[in-house]
Amino acid sequence: MHPMASSFAALALSLAPLAQSPAPAPTATATAQSAPAAAPAFPKAAPALEPLAFMAGAWAMSQPNGAMIEEHWMAPRGSAMLGSFRRVLGNGAVPFYEFTQVVAEKDRVVLRQIHVHGNFDPDPKRTEPMVLVLEKAGDGRATFVPDPDPAKARSGDLARITYAADGADMLVLTVEPRQPEGKPAQAPLVFRMKRVS
Repeated sequence: MHPMASSFAALALSLAPLAQSPAPAPTATATAQSAPAAAPAFPKAAPALEPLAFMAGAWAMSQPNGAMIEEHWMAPRGSAMLGSFRRVLGNGAVPFYEFTQVVAEKDRVVLRQIHVHGNFDPDPKRTEPMVLVLEKAGDGRATFVPDPDPAKARSGDLARITYAADGADMLVLTVEPRQPEGKPAQAPLVFRMKRVS
């Protein structure tokens, strides 16, 4: 048994008597405490992240053969945003996931992304995070480009990515490849994702 699995098993056994014992009779104190809790007071977002708030939400797009992609972004809080992406094939298989953080640093906004296979193994070609920096943002649009240091960027042939709002319920992600000299231009990949509840 995996060490973590055995730890969970031990925890379950230790909690079993609690689950089987009858609940105590409610008291006046318990009744007073059962009132709905007030919503938490979230920290304000760093000013540098406020132009990226349009990305927050759950977004999805259908693809051929019954596949779909979906991307979720938490709202900016404090100095960070967090995003996740997955592609689900028509047969239900999930070939990969991506996890992304956007962090307001002292003098720039940085996007770091990791890529893992469906079984959560790191991609051997992408064992370290890709690092992009915010080039510009405003009016429902944000563009990120590779870190100036290629050793830190680990971005391959990526030139830039752009997130753009198309109305309140559409998020457009455009992935632009670097154009090689003397070769035919490569078209960008465009993902038009609708807001989902």
